[in-house]
Amino acid sequence: MTIEKILFKQSTPNFSMLKRISNFILAVCIVVIGVNLWFMHNKNANEWYSLESEQLGRSLAAQASRMLAGPLQKDDQDSIENYVSTIETDSLVKGTSLYDQTGKTIKSFDENYSIIEQFRVLDQPPLIFVEDIIYDGKTIGYVKLLLDRQAIIKHHKAFNRKQLIQTGLIMLLTAICAMILTRLFYKVRANYQFNDKPKSVK
Repeated sequence: MTIEKILFKQSTPNFSMLKRISNFILAVCIVVIGVNLWFMHNKNANEWYSLESEQLGRSLAAQASRMLAGPLQKDDQDSIENYVSTIETDSLVKGTSLYDQTGKTIKSFDENYSIIEQFRVLDQPPLIFVEDIIYDGKTIGYVKLLLDRQAIIKHHKAFNRKQLIQTGLIMLLTAICAMILTRLFYKVRANYQFNDKPKSVK
């Protein structure tokens, strides 16, 4: 039996053991990274929902305030109703109310929606945003927007689902690349060791 065959047989058990250990470590790393990404994703999703709800409500209320400033100053009821109808075409807006500078109700477009009842029957309070209506630097009234929490949650879950799918695909691609690189490394190493064996002594 030649020397290179003897050396190759002796190195084979060590090589196989090293390969198994490295594969096990790789699998553990993938699981740990996956669990961490899952927890980070859920945490970021909850934070994003709270932030998005606040920003969305403020943005819609500010937009409604600018749209209603002129018609409210002129007491143009037709224009007010048209603008409010435009605002409520957004599926996230459930109701709109207008008040004068003293807080007296001018017109309420959510008469069938009891806020007190929503506080009573729901675990979470409704999303309400109030914005000053300013005309020529003077506050002439207020606009109140009532947002549909369920519609926002539905929108949030759809976005969250897409993010989760993207994260899963990235993890899968990373695992495949790691497996390919690992196999390539061991093949190169095996070829290098075989070519580097000393020639047999005749």
